[in-house]
Amino acid sequence: MTRAHGHSHSHGHGHSHSNGHSHGHSHDGHRECATPPPPPGTVDLAELQRKAELEARRKEELEKQLGDQGEGLPPIVEVIPQNLEAEVVVRSEKIPVIVLIGGAGAPESVRLRSELEDMARDAKLNWILAWVDADTQPAVAQAFGVQALPTVTAVAMGSPIGMFVGEKTRDWLDQWIAQVMEATTGRLKGLPAGTRMAGDIEAEGSGSGEPTDAWGNPVPTDDPRLDIAEEKLNEGDFEGALDVYDEILKSEPANHLLKMARTNVAFLARAQKIDRSSDPIARSNADPKNVSLALDAADVEMLVGDPRQALERLLTLLPLVFGDEKKAVQERLVDMLQLFDPADPVALDARRRMASALF
Repeated sequence: MTRAHGHSHSHGHGHSHSNGHSHGHSHDGHRECATPPPPPGTVDLAELQRKAELEARRKEELEKQLGDQGEGLPPIVEVIPQNLEAEVVVRSEKIPVIVLIGGAGAPESVRLRSELEDMARDAKLNWILAWVDADTQPAVAQAFGVQALPTVTAVAMGSPIGMFVGEKTRDWLDQWIAQVMEATTGRLKGLPAGTRMAGDIEAEGSGSGEPTDAWGNPVPTDDPRLDIAEEKLNEGDFEGALDVYDEILKSEPANHLLKMARTNVAFLARAQKIDRSSDPIARSNADPKNVSLALDAADVEMLVGDPRQALERLLTLLPLVFGDEKKAVQERLVDMLQLFDPADPVALDARRRMASALF
């Protein structure tokens, strides 16, 4: 590190020794060893390192505050200036934080808060809800640049990625949260392994002898119906297997691996039904804004091993269609992206493009 300080001798700061320390006189006449200030335009590496270490230590302290303290992590937090950074900024590097800024006594805010709190508990820490009472915490509300109440902002990686104002229906909220999750999948660190949700009794992890689906993916459930699903898959009865998966998912709605297995089977079931009397890809190319032709063509492209083109076809179409058609394309993209590794650059790019077409 001494060389970083040792710039001074080349800039003529008094009589410097090679170690960059100059001997000056303090006001009381004692000689002292002082590091001269770095000349303008040079970087003080020691100072930078000290700041970086302080910042790292501060982050570490915040991370500790964020631990689940043994009781599990609450799915809903109240935000005040003292915990804004820890609970919203730092937490959102791991999972999306949905921030609701409202008035504690305003009927619209109260209803929206109650709806979002139910959803946050059901989400089992896939995202958490942060409540800001704009009446008692105006500074926090101001930090989010709120113009009207209630306002909801989704935060990921410390930045807002989407927002809306006013009360919404449950269906609307479900779709909006799904878009937030889709836009952030594979881009956040996730919570530390073994993090439990506060008050969640049944979240004890399953053992290692997990059953797998037809593709060898672990499916963390010991539901005997999985054997029936597997039999149907082996017989090529994809529709029958889908029905079984749907039945199991009713009792295990948050089972991510089961959902992925279902996505695989749904894909095969659809592909089986596509009209092959003429080439589906050529049909779609001839009528590029036709959503049902595009969905078929994308499925065929996935089947023939051209997943990048399948995504490209749907991503190009997404900003051009509206209403139910847009929703159909979006849902198919969400489905297809489950077939990719979350860290795959193709999938990451697709999610980014999807988010910008939706938000």
